[in-house]
Amino acid sequence: MPKKSKKRHPRRPPPASRPAAPSRRPAPSSAARPASGNALQNLWLRARRRPATTALIILGLLVVVSMVLALVVPMLTPSAPPTPTPTVAPVTTPSPTPRPTPPPAPTKASKSYPAAPAMSIDPTKAYTATVETTNGPFVIRLLPDVAPQTVNNFVFLARDGFYDGLTFHRVEDWVVQGGDPLGTGMGGPGYTIPAEFASSQKYSQVRGIVGMARAQDPNSGGSQWYVVKKDATWLDGQYTTFGRVVSGMDVVDTLVIGDWMIKVTITEGQ
Repeated sequence: MPKKSKKRHPRRPPPASRPAAPSRRPAPSSAARPASGNALQNLWLRARRRPATTALIILGLLVVVSMVLALVVPMLTPSAPPTPTPTVAPVTTPSPTPRPTPPPAPTKASKSYPAAPAMSIDPTKAYTATVETTNGPFVIRLLPDVAPQTVNNFVFLARDGFYDGLTFHRVEDWVVQGGDPLGTGMGGPGYTIPAEFASSQKYSQVRGIVGMARAQDPNSGGSQWYVVKKDATWLDGQYTTFGRVVSGMDVVDTLVIGDWMIKVTITEGQ
């Protein structure tokens, strides 16, 4: 058998040394990390450890932000132009025109009678007296059904012209009085008539009532009479009611001392 030839195999070159593996970079130390990251991480850790404190802090921040927004937003929002307020002219009440001074009453001789007149009226009929004054007329409906003697006396004096030219010598807020020939409240026709106080039981002394004036003596009425401008029921039973103003009460309200009766006219009806 042939012998195997001993062949020398070429020597393999030693393998090249492998390149060294790339060295890993050392992990950066905590000192090399950014400061902001540490701060946020610390805050987060603290927030997790203290939730109640964190909630209060967040609530406080929300309150502060809302207050800032409440101040800033109105400043940035354009405001609407103001609505003009309408100007209302003040209401002025015109002051009443003062009345001129009444003309002086004519000088006349004072009439006087020895006794009260005899009964001349019919108490079943209607009588009215139109009193024309220096400030206008007013009308009185006489009441012979309750005060026949007083109405008869008034009709007699009016028809005889006794009242023409006599002044209203007393004017107060509740009453107007006239019929005194002296103009002082002390005069009369020369006689007196008896009282008829029961008349106020049917016609109480309220606004518009006409009564007979008197002195302390109940039976001392004569020519002076009055008109009540305000209710005066305390006169009931003490003074005679013999008439009631049915027209021109506004004239009575405006009479002043010094106004006088131009004429008193009696009208008789059914």
